[in-house]
Amino acid sequence: MAYYTTNCIPVMLPLNDTQKYDLIIDKDNKLQRVSVKTTQHLNKAETNYIVRLCNSGGSSGKSIIRKFDKTSCDIVFILTIEGTMYEIPSENIDAITELTLTDKWNNYIVTLN
Repeated sequence: MAYYTTNCIPVMLPLNDTQKYDLIIDKDNKLQRVSVKTTQHLNKAETNYIVRLCNSGGSSGKSIIRKFDKTSCDIVFILTIEGTMYEIPSENIDAITELTLTDKWNNYIVTLN
């Protein structure tokens, strides 16, 4: 939320947690659904962060894993433990369980203004 509000982009929050996104932003006069992901996990070579895209949880003692569906949000906003932020259009993500933040994703790095 700090990234968007610092950049004067209005942020709206869902009333409950049943949506497949975490925020809605009003950017360029268009409402966009944002899924927020954080990571502190590095790959085996400890060179790139790995972001878990799927969600898990459930009730009644049953755990369900929901694979990432790029139609469920418009933007995936990622924050690493080091503070690097990525704003990736979901249409550009083909992964369904996890995403490795290689140099391929560097064009989507954003900073606070």
